[in-house]
Amino acid sequence: MSANNAHIKRLLATKQCQGGDLRDAHLTRLNLSGADLSGAKLMFANLNGTNLSNANLSGAELSFANFVAADLINSDLSGVDAKGVNFLDAKLNHAQLGGADLVFANLVNTNLEEANLSGASLEGANLIGANLNSTQMNGINLSGANLGHAQIRNANLSNADLSNARLVEADLSDANLSGVNLRNANLLNANLNGANLTGADLTGANLAQAKLDGAIGLYQDNLVGMRPPDRPPAPQNHPNMSYVSVLQTNSLHSSSNHLGLPRPGLPS
Repeated sequence: MSANNAHIKRLLATKQCQGGDLRDAHLTRLNLSGADLSGAKLMFANLNGTNLSNANLSGAELSFANFVAADLINSDLSGVDAKGVNFLDAKLNHAQLGGADLVFANLVNTNLEEANLSGASLEGANLIGANLNSTQMNGINLSGANLGHAQIRNANLSNADLSNARLVEADLSDANLSGVNLRNANLLNANLNGANLTGADLTGANLAQAKLDGAIGLYQDNLVGMRPPDRPPAPQNHPNMSYVSVLQTNSLHSSSNHLGLPRPGLPS
């Protein structure tokens, strides 16, 4: 079913289309800055390169819509249903995405700096090269997501679910990872300098060649061969330290199950 033409005309004339039917609408490269699209139906709509800065899309249905290179700076997308949405190269700086459903979304090279993703679901999403610096992501679900080469400096990921996530060469320096679930996550060559891992579950995680200078909440004795030079070992049997199961750098030729490599079917 295609979009309601009357709703499209109202949007273009007034930038008001609350709850409108815009399914499959062709709205590319328009200036819709400040538009009110709250609760609108935009499934499969094409908004490639559209300016939606400061727009209100809260509660909208955006599943499989195309927002490639769209400008959504300071926009409100809280509570959106956006399964499989395409935000490739989009600008979502300072955007509100709390509670959003972004399962299997494409966020490759997306700029989400200082955005709010608290409580959002990004299970299986592709965030390769995404900018998540200083982003609020407490309680977020990123299980099975691909965050390879992502910038996640100084972000708040407390109590997040990153189980089976791919974080190869991601920069998590100074991030808050307290209480995070990193079971079977792949953190090969990741930067965790200064990160807070207090209470984190790192069972089965691959931390081979990860940078851990200044990180807190780890048993240093379990980081054999990867402890930063000249760093003193942590106290033994500390009740607040989380257990880390890691691989020694000289065992890189062991089985793939021990390497923490992604399972078949996950994004690579």
